Amino acid sequence: MPPSEKRIFRGATVAALLAVLLLGALGRFREAAALTAGAAVAIVSGLWLSDVAGKLLVPRPRAATRYDWKFVAGALLRYAFVGLAVFGSVLVFQGEVPWLLGGLSAVVLGVLVEGFRGAAAGRSDPGKEEDGTTPRG
Repeated sequence: MPPSEKRIFRGATVAALLAVLLLGALGRFREAAALTAGAAVAIVSGLWLSDVAGKLLVPRPRAATRYDWKFVAGALLRYAFVGLAVFGSVLVFQGEVPWLLGGLSAVVLGVLVEGFRGAAAGRSDPGKEEDGTTPRG
């Protein structure tokens, strides 16, 4: 996994943990549990999506992508599991759906944080860092 993806998921995890700790300190344990469930589903789903996208990327021009029925079945089963996890979370936390949605937004928050960090470091052009390194200008 590229370092930028690691930073995105690390940022999402830290943001979710801070929010859960704050809610727990305020005594809002059911809301904290809903946020945790949403964040866990979002982070696992994002990691799985990263894995699927990594396997579908073609390393060389004109090279054939390699996937078979096991790959397709595994990807479909993963997302069926994620769908069931979200459905079950909504059933369990019916009164805390906004907190559940907040947890599901954890990866989006991680992407935003990484985008702001990249912009602050001068890495605003994604074409300049094809190999995953920060260009020196």
